[in-house]
Parts: sequence; C-alpha cells; structure tokens
Amino acid sequence: MDNKEVLFNIAKDLDLFWSYSKDITSENMPDEILIEKILAYGDIDALILLFKTYPYNILYKVWERELIPDGRFEPANYFLAKFFFNTNINNIKVETRINRLIKIMNKERG
Repeated sequence: MDNKEVLFNIAKDLDLFWSYSKDITSENMPDEILIEKILAYGDIDALILLFKTYPYNILYKVWERELIPDGRFEPANYFLAKFFFNTNINNIKVETRINRLIKIMNKERG
C-alpha cells in the first residue's frame, strides 16, 4: 500500500469523504482534497506521513489557500504554522475565499 492510499484510508476512516461517492478510491481522489482533509483533521502520524508523501511547496500552497482563510481551523493553523511549516502565521497575507471570488468575477467582466 502506498502512502497516498494509507492517507486516503485514514481520512475515509474519519468519515471525511461523506459528501463523495461511496465508490471513491485513492486513485480518483484529487491530491489537493486529500491534503486539505489531512491537514485539517489528521493526527500527528498522519501529518508526518503527509509531509513524507507530498512536496512541501504543494502542502504549503493548499494550507495557505484552503485552511488559513477558514476561521474554523484557527487552532490547527497555528499548530501547523509552528510545527510543520516553521513560520509565523501572522506574517502570511491571506486571501479570503470571498476576495478570490470577487477577483474571478472581475476578470470575467473585464
């Protein structure tokens, strides 16, 4: 079993794919979704495996784009910033989901 499949099974056991088809597999699960779920809900062992499986820059990009703007994950974000991303979360400029949506809408109009 490869690392992605192990991570997928961890997330599936936590019932993090409740909104997906019951037939979803690790092969057809987008990496970004799996990364987001493990960053948000994974335990230490899952996080360590995640960082062994995916490049740092991809993990950082998903974290910055999907988790940091989401206030529900504020405690997890401080933990991830300090222990996994070795950064001060207060120094990260965050683009909120609404700002991203406004930017997309403006591009379509313009």
